[in-house]
Amino acid sequence: MAVKKEEPKKEERKPEAKKPENFGTEVYIESAKALRTAVPRIALTVGAAILIWIFGNLIFMPIAEGIEFMGYPVPEIISFIIVVALAILILTIFADIRHLTSGLAGVLAFEIGKAAGEARVESYEHYKIALNGILYVVIVSLSFLLFSGYLARIHSAIPAVLLIAIVIWSIFALWRSCKAIAAEIGRSAAKAAEELEKRVKK
Repeated sequence: MAVKKEEPKKEERKPEAKKPENFGTEVYIESAKALRTAVPRIALTVGAAILIWIFGNLIFMPIAEGIEFMGYPVPEIISFIIVVALAILILTIFADIRHLTSGLAGVLAFEIGKAAGEARVESYEHYKIALNGILYVVIVSLSFLLFSGYLARIHSAIPAVLLIAIVIWSIFALWRSCKAIAAEIGRSAAKAAEELEKRVKK
């Protein structure tokens, strides 16, 4: 007599394959904390950068026009000092942006995942990549507007070279963000199609 194979084992493996990676309330709380700390720090740094630009452009540069220090034009020296100060501030903003995007990604993954019935670690990573790319491009583009005038006073070719580099980098950063968003849209579309297929079969 032929011995029948035990089929229940296959059914027992199915729940493991479909087990979702869930976020708990701890992740949501940590994300909310990151937002509360990052947002005020970014606002403060941006405010300081804008004030430095305003005072430099409207007060210090007009005063320095026509003055030399040891044979060097003072406007160029002041421009260099302001560029260094703004660069330091922008670098600190980048560090805070990472905390901001982590917080936003965590909140989005939890809230959207809760509505969809599951919050996934993969979704969190996708949201983080997308937000990082978009926010970095926005910050770098706005920073260039602050830097360009002072860089042109140091050397007229510097803003042009920097702008070309920013455009090339921005294209790659935005493409990476779009890929991350497309991955989430594709997953949601596949899930919706699967649910629709189940309804049709019923």
